[in-house]
Amino acid sequence: MSVEHWMKNLDQNELNCECQRWAFAHGKCVSFVQRCFALNDDSNVIPYPFTICPSPYPRNEYERACRIQSAINRLVYRLAFDIQMMDSVLEKFIDCDPFIKRLRQIYDHIQQLPYQSVAETCIIRTDYMLQELSRCAERTKLRLIEINTIAIGLGAAAKLMREWHKTFLTKIQSDFVSQLPENESHDLVIESLLESWKIYGNPKAMILFVIPEREFNIGDQMLIEQGLLSRCDHSSLLIKHVTLIEISRCCSLNSKGILFFGKFEVALVYYRTAYDPKHFYNEDIWQAYIMLESSCAVKCPSLRYHLAGMKCFQLALTKENFLKEVFKEEREFIDDVTDITEEMFTIEQAMNDAVVQQRILEHPESFYLKQSREGGGNVYCGGMLKERLNEIVEKNDSKRYFLMSRIFPPIRPSLICSNGSITEKQINSELGIFGSLITQNGKLVSERSGGYLLRSKPSSNIEGGIASGQGFIDSIYLV
Repeated sequence: MSVEHWMKNLDQNELNCECQRWAFAHGKCVSFVQRCFALNDDSNVIPYPFTICPSPYPRNEYERACRIQSAINRLVYRLAFDIQMMDSVLEKFIDCDPFIKRLRQIYDHIQQLPYQSVAETCIIRTDYMLQELSRCAERTKLRLIEINTIAIGLGAAAKLMREWHKTFLTKIQSDFVSQLPENESHDLVIESLLESWKIYGNPKAMILFVIPEREFNIGDQMLIEQGLLSRCDHSSLLIKHVTLIEISRCCSLNSKGILFFGKFEVALVYYRTAYDPKHFYNEDIWQAYIMLESSCAVKCPSLRYHLAGMKCFQLALTKENFLKEVFKEEREFIDDVTDITEEMFTIEQAMNDAVVQQRILEHPESFYLKQSREGGGNVYCGGMLKERLNEIVEKNDSKRYFLMSRIFPPIRPSLICSNGSITEKQINSELGIFGSLITQNGKLVSERSGGYLLRSKPSSNIEGGIASGQGFIDSIYLV
């Protein structure tokens, strides 16, 4: 018997009271942000939308995603520190994408400096969906959506969501609690950042959270800050949230590459922005970014890790020769990655293959059109795909995009709490598994995996971002 069955027997008034009391997975996020920003009421704080109960997820596929994260971590690490391997993919996009080109030029500039970062850190989230299959014996199959290496959000919120669901299930049907996997997403983020700060070696040096100018995901960031402060033995630890434009005005580098914010030395730069060309709207911001990357401070992620997260590498993962170059003799990693990758095509391949062209014309809803660089959104499907594809071909801009066979995940009903009201929706989900890397002088000193984020969205939506208001924070119960 499912969680959904028990939900239907709940008293609606009781459910509303429970959700209001928790507001957002304990209500801690809202109240903490209000204290930090001296807000008097809820009018300036919008809780994340979330599912009332956890969503079922096949145990074997969840465990597979967790196991494969070690291979994904190694993939990102080896890409980041093998510039020839990275360039074998990036060179196809540099001339047609000014953003990637500029980042690659900055990387070359950094390599010429007489000093280097004390360490380099990367927090990774690998996103998957389940492909629903027609075969009875195997109903779903894990499929890779993307590998994210910069501005990884919602790790703190994901852990709280699991705790909310645990408490709620205890009230309605405690038998299900044992099916909730532990979620260490928040711990992994905090421990990776804290270890990076300690490696820098100056307990008086500060941490910079580099955020967008119009930030709305404050709750997740403040919970990370709270976690860092609570686990740090040094009461003097200073954390500051700053924009790139503030960095251009307040930061400086000395002759040894030490970064200062005002008079304070900076140990760690934690990016929650700088992955989209829109974030670099003038040269001052570019120069601020170059200053950060040129410094000895630990960056999370460093530029090389940012480049390793570009979506164009997802296309390369469909080629066995590339996987052999990455993983050498580690056949199990090659098999694991091959098993989760979906069919993909460059635009040129699609235009030169009559069968693929016919599939696109007759069933455009069976493909995603995705851009080759990092950044949310920019996914097209169905009628929008055909329209956008025509524009791309007309502008001779085809190298910046690729096609991927669409994934059709299982759909299920769920109750959603959003804007203070509860509604029933048909949803599907995307699973993210967390990992992290810390390197010194190119050598791996820390590699870990742990925790997950489940984001659900209405089944009619292509995009499901929480920040864009199209998705809901969820958690898993294993079946």
